[in-house]
Amino acid sequence: MTLALAFMTWIFTHVEGIRANGVMRYLRSWIPDVPKALYPLIIPLEILGQFMRLISLSVRLYANMLAGHMLILTFIGLIFVLESLVVGLLAVPAAIAFYLFEVVIVVSIQAYIFAALSAIYIGSAIEPEH
Repeated sequence: MTLALAFMTWIFTHVEGIRANGVMRYLRSWIPDVPKALYPLIIPLEILGQFMRLISLSVRLYANMLAGHMLILTFIGLIFVLESLVVGLLAVPAAIAFYLFEVVIVVSIQAYIFAALSAIYIGSAIEPEH
């Protein structure tokens, strides 16, 4: 799911960049103002950087979701491992608190970061640097 969301952002970034600037101007915007002798080094790095955006968006979202769920499962597992009513009475509220923390805070922040990075990527594709 996270890779699909990142892929949609990646595709939309390139489509909008090409729509706003044309194919050649958009592709030229990837190459910084460097001597032509450095082009064989810069061009593959820029292409790799475009694919790294895709991986960065999807891995960041996936890892944070996985970490939150692992915390919740750890607290639930703690109830069964220790098999104590007192620990259960402590672990269940802690698991609920971590779940609410993850849903309200972490997920909201991750959605905001994903949207902000997507907007930055699309904005930089539409308005290349001067």
